[in-house]
Amino acid sequence: MALIAIDMDGTLVNGKNSIPQENIESIRAAQKEGIHVVISTGRMYESAKETLDEAGLSCPIVCLNGSQIYDKEANVLHNDSMSKDVFAKALAICEAENKTFIISTSEGSFTKCRDTLYEEFFTDKQTGKPQKVTATLRKVRNYTSIEDFNNMDVYKILFLSKNEEVINRVRLNLMQEESLLVTSSHSNNVEINAANVSKGAALLKLAPILGVDLKESMAIGDSFNDVSMFNRVGFSVAMGNAKEELQRQCAFVTKTNDEAGVAHAIYHFLDQKQKMKQN
Repeated sequence: MALIAIDMDGTLVNGKNSIPQENIESIRAAQKEGIHVVISTGRMYESAKETLDEAGLSCPIVCLNGSQIYDKEANVLHNDSMSKDVFAKALAICEAENKTFIISTSEGSFTKCRDTLYEEFFTDKQTGKPQKVTATLRKVRNYTSIEDFNNMDVYKILFLSKNEEVINRVRLNLMQEESLLVTSSHSNNVEINAANVSKGAALLKLAPILGVDLKESMAIGDSFNDVSMFNRVGFSVAMGNAKEELQRQCAFVTKTNDEAGVAHAIYHFLDQKQKMKQN
């Protein structure tokens, strides 16, 4: 195994939004074997980095579904932003429905509905505390048009709704635009990037930098925004908490994120590697 790409939410982190110790130890074991471990997430860099730092892990990070690639030292290796025309199309579709969406840019994340988003989507119902995933939702902007974003790079729009009909309608409208890539990491959201941006495309850019062959690599994920990774690597792993439709697309199904499924998958293939050496 040359590289292991791991999704974060619903995969690396558990339901308490933290990385299980078993996952931490398995990543360190893989790194000790000379395997590159890459975190590939829809989150912004700061949010993903904070979670890894708390676990004592150091990995390259593909963030915002492939819009940005960072190395272990926090250097930007690659940026892919939306053109202003593409952004205008996506923004118009989202605003036609409601204002519960987040625009991720080179200057942070912006929304008109910060309080609503925290209350409805990003608060732990048991503790009442905001989830770490929103660590970068630190700015509130009363934007009126795309001109407000002319001086920054726009990477991604995350549209949220608890109304299934709204989600389906927004997704359908967005998918009519060939310049957009529309995915999802949860049933209550739609993730919007430029058409050339995906986790899989980011791995294609990162592989030659790390000097690895993706055919000898593994990707682990739980959502449909992970499919592009699955299509690029030699071995795809679905989490036990992933939908059956996604599991059927993968070569291996591991345990759930609350059962340290990442560790289960990594140790399985480290054992396979060891057996091959012995033979």
